[in-house]
Amino acid sequence: MKLRSLLLLACCVALADASAQRFPGRDRGESPRDMPRKEQPASSRTSMPTDPFSALEREMPSLRTDLQLKGEQAAAWQAFERDVRDLAEMGRQRTRFLLALRDPGDKPLPSAADLLGRIDQEDRRRAEASADLKHHFDALYALLDDAQRRMIDRRIVLSQTEPLGQEAPPKR
Repeated sequence: MKLRSLLLLACCVALADASAQRFPGRDRGESPRDMPRKEQPASSRTSMPTDPFSALEREMPSLRTDLQLKGEQAAAWQAFERDVRDLAEMGRQRTRFLLALRDPGDKPLPSAADLLGRIDQEDRRRAEASADLKHHFDALYALLDDAQRRMIDRRIVLSQTEPLGQEAPPKR
């Protein structure tokens, strides 16, 4: 009798272990995307910006003041700043478009071809705008003195690693 109980218990443990190995919800045909998501604790989330140009855009007003730009520098800055703002707006437009797909309301969802075509077109425009930004940045950078260059180097990197308006990443 004890042997049967022990054997039954071993089978139950083996069966439970085997069922734990498979993906939850698979036998019901559910997609992993349909499974409830577990919320990550705030300490494990990264604070990297979702869009590098939006993070840089938030840094621009104080950076301009701190650089104390004069004459030609100020004109070159305006072209660079306009490019940063344009790229940040492109990122916001994409976010709004993708969020609208989650709840389209009365609008029909686009076809896969239309969706991919729009993303492709946006990426091409964004690449062209990024090239313009790089060109304008290089022109500005050539006009800066060494102290201004060190400041802009540090602050642009900081805009990506410790963006304004977001909590700092945890120290390692």
